[in-house]
Amino acid sequence: MLAMPKILSFKPARVMVLDRLIIRIIKESSRSDGVISFFSCIRTAMFELLLFMCFGFDLSEDSLLQIVEIVDAILHLPSRAMQDFYPFTSIFFRGQERRVSELRARQIKVYTSLIEEHKERCAHGTISPGSYLETLLHLDTGMPFSTVDLVTLCSEFIVAGTDTTVTTLEWAMARLADDASIQGKLLDEIKAVVGDRPVEETDLQKLPYLQAIVRETLRLHPPGHFLLPHAVSEACKIGGYDIPANAVVLFHVIAMGRDPQHWEKPLEFKPDRFLNKEFDVTGTKQSTMLPFGAGRRICPGLGLATMHLELFIARLVQKLNWTPYLKGERVDFDEKMVFTVRMKNPLKVLVEQRNT
Repeated sequence: MLAMPKILSFKPARVMVLDRLIIRIIKESSRSDGVISFFSCIRTAMFELLLFMCFGFDLSEDSLLQIVEIVDAILHLPSRAMQDFYPFTSIFFRGQERRVSELRARQIKVYTSLIEEHKERCAHGTISPGSYLETLLHLDTGMPFSTVDLVTLCSEFIVAGTDTTVTTLEWAMARLADDASIQGKLLDEIKAVVGDRPVEETDLQKLPYLQAIVRETLRLHPPGHFLLPHAVSEACKIGGYDIPANAVVLFHVIAMGRDPQHWEKPLEFKPDRFLNKEFDVTGTKQSTMLPFGAGRRICPGLGLATMHLELFIARLVQKLNWTPYLKGERVDFDEKMVFTVRMKNPLKVLVEQRNT
């Protein structure tokens, strides 16, 4: 599902969602003197895209809203529960446990209806082929997935593919709105390479400054300050330190990306640092930034996320001019932790259509 040929097959869905997004932004800006709340606009678009990839059809507005509400509720659940460490305290958290059970029941109900709709559409030939759910239903595992299994797998696919990408897109567009020179340089590159037609997936490899902007965003604003915990299978030595077997290791990726020993002026947003030199974010050649992890446990959605980041940024800059909504003011880059590290104050920007 995350192989590049499969990703490329969803080009029509990306075109549909991006066109909708731009229309949505233009409409919202026309109602509010050009000012939009970026996070809600981009999040709706990313859910539309990932849900289409998951189920193979365009969801109704009501179904989309229900999925977003469920995901929001999941992301705001406590990350640590006292009763996990002290079971005798569970008597004090029965209300919380009841809410979790109710949320899971609602999730199963909503996703099950979409799974059944997928099957009906398949029977009538009214569905886009190659969806994630179709792959799961035809996967030969020796034992078919139960409906609850399918609900869990589809939910994981959607959560993993939306929140991290949306958060990174918000940081990227905040940086571009805050610095007109960087935004202008990207626009010049797009005009020189692509011209007036909409940017497509096949153009992305020809836009090195766009790629540099994405890498610089991931360096300065990785979706999480830490990678998921890793375990050491056997004792080893790293950087002169003895690491015992079975130790849990946390990679502090935000510190790696802002380390002054490896980065000149690390707190400044400077995409040019990635130009004219080879650099990868997979940790195979260097480990100065690891936004997707590394090795066998690297994020399997790296290719999908990178394409979405590059394509969405390019299309948004190509069509619209972005500036802080308060003229003369800088963008506020304070952070807050939800599931990912988001902007503390969601991005508000002034947008204007470019002359084409």
